[in-house]
Amino acid sequence: MLLGGAALLLRRRRKARPLRLAAPGAEAPVAAPGTDSAPPRLDLALEITGATRSLMMFTLEYRLTIANRSERAVGDLHSALRLACARAGAGASAGAAQALGGIARIGPHQARSVTGTLQLPLSAIAPLRQGRTPLFVPLVHVTLEGESLPALARTFVIGTPSPSGRVHPIALDAPPGGIAGLVAQAVAAPP
Repeated sequence: MLLGGAALLLRRRRKARPLRLAAPGAEAPVAAPGTDSAPPRLDLALEITGATRSLMMFTLEYRLTIANRSERAVGDLHSALRLACARAGAGASAGAAQALGGIARIGPHQARSVTGTLQLPLSAIAPLRQGRTPLFVPLVHVTLEGESLPALARTFVIGTPSPSGRVHPIALDAPPGGIAGLVAQAVAAPP
């Protein structure tokens, strides 16, 4: 009897799932609206709370807000963020992914925020050139997974805001130090 109970307990124990970073812009298929199997609709917003550039490293401090726009709660959420450098015609060079602590639950029409820091070595940055000015286009790739939730991936471009609503790249010819006024803008996935 005791052995049977222990075997049942071992079978019920779930193994921790490793976080994976889906390809930028990749999304899992969504079930038809109105069905019970439809995954919850989550919105992600990324706010840059600080940025610095040293002689060796580019560092971003951020707040990621996850909003549940559905009628049911979502639980056991885990996210991974990765800072990368966009390269002209060559994809992106990436830093290491940072796994965040899990969020136990987000109720219907509620939101939760997590904060953290991402770093990218300056050696991983392949600057674009505008005349003689080297420019850096940072990208933050976010992957979110949870209970009954297919992997959700979003990409944000980081830069200084412009009147047109787009963001400008970061100039690398300024001396090291803090970089004020950076914003994150979601990148639309190609159809």
